[in-house]
Amino acid sequence: NALEKTLSCGLKKSTGNVPFFGGGRKRYVWDFLIKICDEYDGRRSQWQRTKLEKTIICYINGVRSIEKGLSTFGKDGRFQSWCCLACKLHLLSDWFQLLSQCSDACLQQFYDPLNNCFRQEKLNQFIINILESVKDFDFAHLEPALLKRLAGV
Repeated sequence: NALEKTLSCGLKKSTGNVPFFGGGRKRYVWDFLIKICDEYDGRRSQWQRTKLEKTIICYINGVRSIEKGLSTFGKDGRFQSWCCLACKLHLLSDWFQLLSQCSDACLQQFYDPLNNCFRQEKLNQFIINILESVKDFDFAHLEPALLKRLAGV
């Protein structure tokens, strides 16, 4: 998956410096998506019902539905489901922009601060432009089995 490779660029390999067994728990893109969800959810009291907030609510509901409904899936499987859901809702580029607007503190927990697609302006805009074109495709007939256990989305 090209998007997974893109979002994996600059992703830190593990969570810490454990001297045994390879240095800590492996990081997944899904872990970052959950962290962003938590960050935006924590700011609910500051929202003013704009279009951006509606996109954030959709993102939070999507991630929470995947986390709850697909708990038997691995993190890579949940990420794939997130991509399918974002495509079906025509929100992939919008959700990518939400990831790009996360706090530096959150981003630096998961990514190399200088080598990631979120803070390199030209690369970020290039990715957004590509993802915008995905909105032109009709995903209404996306295989129902891919999203069948997601409630409310």
